[in-house]
Amino acid sequence: MNLLNFSLPEWFWVAFNLLVLIIVLRQILWKRVFKVLDERQNVVAKTVQDSEEAESLRAEMEQLRSKLDKELEAKTVEQMQEARTRAGKEFDRIVADAEAKAAMIVSAAKTKAQQERNAIFVEMKGQVATTAVDAVGMLLRENMDSERNRRLLEDFLSEGDMSA
Repeated sequence: MNLLNFSLPEWFWVAFNLLVLIIVLRQILWKRVFKVLDERQNVVAKTVQDSEEAESLRAEMEQLRSKLDKELEAKTVEQMQEARTRAGKEFDRIVADAEAKAAMIVSAAKTKAQQERNAIFVEMKGQVATTAVDAVGMLLRENMDSERNRRLLEDFLSEGDMSA
């Protein structure tokens, strides 16, 4: 049998079978294939839309992060300046306290030195009086009471203090 020599009825049956096959495939398979293709196209469109929304959100988040970074930096600079100001004030307060304490210490030292000076002066006065009484007693060899001599010398010295 020659494959290329078809008769008209054979051609008719081949065409008929082909047409039936196309109709059956169209009724059964085409709808399902197009339905799957439509669903896939919808999924792809939804994915594209979601990715565009995600990109938009990413851009917004990037802008927000940038804005927050700038605000944080500004706030950090402000807090650093505030801390420096507080530290300067605290430094000034500590220096002022130290100066006040130093002034009190100097004043107390001056007072103590003056008191010691006065005590030394009184002691020297007594020693001078004793020495003078002894010297005068030796010079006069008088039978005077040494207590009386001391009082006379102290009176003399105190009169000398008043006149000075």
